[in-house]
Amino acid sequence: MNLKTWASRHPILTYIILTMVWSFGIWSFLFLYIKPGELMKSAPPISFLFVVLGGFGPSLSGLFTTWLVYGREGLQALWDRVRIGRVGSWWLALLVIPAVTALTPLLRWLAGYPVDTEAMVNLLGPGIALGLVAGLMEEFGWRGFLLPHLLKRYSPTVATLLLGLIWGGLWHGYADYFALGGRGFDSLVLITLLGPVLLTAWSFIITWVYERTQGSLLLAYFMHASISSSALIFGQTYSTAAEEITWTAISTGLAILAAVFIWLFIRRSGSQTS
Repeated sequence: MNLKTWASRHPILTYIILTMVWSFGIWSFLFLYIKPGELMKSAPPISFLFVVLGGFGPSLSGLFTTWLVYGREGLQALWDRVRIGRVGSWWLALLVIPAVTALTPLLRWLAGYPVDTEAMVNLLGPGIALGLVAGLMEEFGWRGFLLPHLLKRYSPTVATLLLGLIWGGLWHGYADYFALGGRGFDSLVLITLLGPVLLTAWSFIITWVYERTQGSLLLAYFMHASISSSALIFGQTYSTAAEEITWTAISTGLAILAAVFIWLFIRRSGSQTS
């Protein structure tokens, strides 16, 4: 049995294996240069080359698996979904994730913590650039390949939950280890909150938009970009590990509440009226 035949029979598993082998394989070179938790502190420039190269795993695997299973016609169909830009007022959905993320610094300010608004303004450019690159690295995979195939087998709820856990728990969990690791139980809590919990919540919001825009990969790309952009722009500085965990839990809880409200009430209401 050749690779194309095996991939056609097991497209989801093929995609997951290729993504993890590419990303994990490249990211593992980081152990040569940094210790867990040092990525954003004292990492040499070459470390970020490995971060970026490994980060392209989801999209490259999505394109390659699409070609394996469907050939050039599949790649053309994937590109057609990028060109679905006529989604009307659904462009406004791009404001949802940044708005929810911005609640954390607002709540911190109301609670009497210092909030550096000037730093947020200065991070607008870098944040937008980061988001656009992150979406390009990942969305040809997560919503370009994996979500459509999960939806063929499972309900939207189960498909989105699985995607969120694979994306946030498995793939992002290893990535976050290099930025958040090395602190024992604190690292485990933070990686869990920011990976499988937070990204699964965001996955439900993106799937809601995906369903309503005929699977527009363009809008999914920009929604993913909004996650990375808002995380950098509205990110906070914490003085203790307890404070960081507390506010990370609050921020994650806000995302969960937003996802539950949209999924159970707005999405269901829209389904009943369509």
